[in-house]
Amino acid sequence: MNVLVIGGNPAGMSAASRIKRKAPDTQVLVLEKTQEVSYGACGLPYYVAGINDDLDLIRIRKVPEFEASGVQVKLGREAVRADFEGKQVWAQLPDGTQECYSYDKLVIASGSSPKAPPIPGIQMRNIFQLKTLQDAQSLKQAISESRGNVVIVGGGYIGLEIAEACLYQKAKSVRIVEALPRVLNVFDPEFSEAVQAELEKHGVMVHTGEMVKGFSGADGKVTGVVTDKGSYDADVVILSIGVSPNTRWLEGIDKLPNGAIITDGAMQTSVQDVYAAGDCATVMHKLLKKPVYFALGTNANKQGRLAGDSVLGKKVNLERALGTSMLRCMDLELAKTGLGEEDAKREGVAYLVKTVKARSHARYYPQPYELTVKLTVRKEDHVLLGAQVMGEKEAVWRINVFACAIDQGMTVEELGYLDMGYAPPFAGVWDAVQIAANAVK
Repeated sequence: MNVLVIGGNPAGMSAASRIKRKAPDTQVLVLEKTQEVSYGACGLPYYVAGINDDLDLIRIRKVPEFEASGVQVKLGREAVRADFEGKQVWAQLPDGTQECYSYDKLVIASGSSPKAPPIPGIQMRNIFQLKTLQDAQSLKQAISESRGNVVIVGGGYIGLEIAEACLYQKAKSVRIVEALPRVLNVFDPEFSEAVQAELEKHGVMVHTGEMVKGFSGADGKVTGVVTDKGSYDADVVILSIGVSPNTRWLEGIDKLPNGAIITDGAMQTSVQDVYAAGDCATVMHKLLKKPVYFALGTNANKQGRLAGDSVLGKKVNLERALGTSMLRCMDLELAKTGLGEEDAKREGVAYLVKTVKARSHARYYPQPYELTVKLTVRKEDHVLLGAQVMGEKEAVWRINVFACAIDQGMTVEELGYLDMGYAPPFAGVWDAVQIAANAVK
C-alpha cells in the first residue's frame, strides 16, 4: 500500500510514524512545504521571551530520524491540487515547478496559517506572525534590538503569551489591541476581566473593542498602528488574530465555513480513502456530538496517531474533544475544559453555574493560593459540562480532573466524593475540585 501524507508537523508525522511502525511494508511518503518537521510551536513564545534560548529544543524529531525508521520525507513541497478520483496530488517546489504523486490512501495534515487580513501596510518590515521557528528567531531579534514600542494585534492565547515575552525582553511599551469586547474571549467574562487586570498590573496597555485599520511606516518599516479609535507608535507589531486551516487548495471535500475539513471519529473525510488530522481538520466534540474546530496540539497528536490506525483498517473512534486548554498570563494561571456559561447559552443547553473560591492547599502549610473555580452543570441531572479555573499558582493542573469527569459523564455529586489524594502541601482534605462540585445545588 502507498500512503501519502500532506504536512510534516504533529498530526502528519504521528500518522506517518504509526503507519510505518504497525505496517513496515507500507510505503509512506510525507510532503512538507517548509524545511522543518515535527516541532513544538507552543514553545515559541518562551523562546522569544528568552526563557529557553535553545531553539533546537523545540524540534521534536528531525528528518533523518524519520527516514531511519522508513518514512520518506520530501521538504519544500507545497500541495496545490488534489484529484481524488484519480488518487493524485500535485505539489509545487520552490522554483515554481510541480510534481505529481499517486496514493492508495491519503492523510491530509496541512495544518493552519496565521490570519493576515488585507490591512493597508501589513507587508511592512517588523510586522510579524508567530508560527514557525524562523518567525520566532526574527521576532526575538527585532524585539531585543528595538527595545521600543510593541503592539500586539489580538488578545487570544498567543497574544497574551507574547505580551509576557515582550516584557521579558524589556520592551519600552507593550500594547494589545483586540477587536472583540474582551481579551481571551473563549473564557467567560469574569475570567477575561481578571486577565485584563493582570496584564494592566504589569504595565501592558489593553484596548478592547478596537479594530485595526492600517499600519503607518517610513522606508518600508512599520512605525505605527492605526485603529478606528486612535493611533499608536510601534517599532514592532505582532499579528495574533487566529488561524485559518490550510485547505484552500482542496476542492470536492466537505469543510466547515472556516475551511476545516470535516472528519468523523475515525478521521475519515467525505472522500473515500482520504483522512484528515490536525489544525486543518475538525474533531468530534464529546458533549455536542458534532465536528468542531479546536486548533490544539493535543488533538493534533491524537488525531495523527489514530488516523494512522484508521488508514490500516483498525476501527478507531475519537469523539472525546473538550477543548481543554491552559495558559499562564504573567502571574495568573488559567485553564478551561468543556462548555463555559457563554458556550452553554449559545448551544441552547439548560444549565446551572457555580463559582467558588478555595485554597490551593492547607492553610497551615506556607503560601496557599486562592483559586477561582467555575462549573457549568447540566440542569436536569447535574452532569458536569465544563470547568474554568484560575489562580496565581497550583491552579491549572486541576483542569485535568474536571476533563476526566466530563469525559466519563460524572455528576457533580459523584465528583464531590471522588477519592482524591490529600497532603497539606498539595491540597486540603476537601480539594478545590470537590469544594466546587459540592457547592452546586
